[in-house]
Amino acid sequence: MQRGLTDFVQEVTPHEVAHQWWGHIVGWTSYHDQWISEGFSDFSASLFLQYAQGGKIDRYQKFWESQRQAILEKNVFGIRHNDAGPIWMGLRLNSARTPGAYSRVAYNKGSYVLHMLRWMMYDQKTGDQKFIEMMRDFVKGHANENASTESFKAYVDKHMKPAMDLEGNKRMDWFFRQWVYGTEIPRYKMEYWYEPAGGSEVSLNFTITQSDVSPTFKMIVPVYVDFDGNIVRLGDVSISGSGTSQVYKLKLPRKPKRVIINYYNDVLATESLSSAK
Repeated sequence: MQRGLTDFVQEVTPHEVAHQWWGHIVGWTSYHDQWISEGFSDFSASLFLQYAQGGKIDRYQKFWESQRQAILEKNVFGIRHNDAGPIWMGLRLNSARTPGAYSRVAYNKGSYVLHMLRWMMYDQKTGDQKFIEMMRDFVKGHANENASTESFKAYVDKHMKPAMDLEGNKRMDWFFRQWVYGTEIPRYKMEYWYEPAGGSEVSLNFTITQSDVSPTFKMIVPVYVDFDGNIVRLGDVSISGSGTSQVYKLKLPRKPKRVIINYYNDVLATESLSSAK
């Protein structure tokens, strides 16, 4: 079987199987909420790729890079699919000048909403436990019922980690406002440098710049280091508006091969650059 066809089958088949949960067990209230069926099924396909490859992560990463490109791609009129409108518009995203925008936004960007929530909820010790609990709770609460965007958000509010509370109100309004009801997509650039810390230890210093967004836009950006192929998540940085973060300093046992942001395409961005000074 040709590689292109193999990739298609490996992505589409689990998407359709996932509709047993997203679309059948849990329905959607209106066209505004249909992304819960299609986006969630696309996200489920990514999990199949991650766990059905014997622990290999390359197909999973390729999937999310493809999702990112599909969202940002321009149509024949020079309009990015993302700019046709927010996820919440549903089928109204399609127009004479934005044909096909619905699938790119409801499917691709809709899946990215779950992807970003998953990585924000990830814990070094318990892994995806919080995210899995949230999704199980959501299915249990809407079994054989129709869900809405806001009813799903209520479960995100319920299960969010304290670090996700960027507005101090124990709600994820900021996230849904930007990613479900909005169209902004940020650009990121990290600059890092090292200072000796004694022996083999080094002090990692870095800044992260967020750009191409409004002053109220905020996001949590994950930082990773590469120790000769062993990718380790150092932590997360919260940034608001367009600007550069403070200088962060972390002591490391040895100098890594590189420092990376968005290693797993954790945050939907037009670009995520990391460069050493």
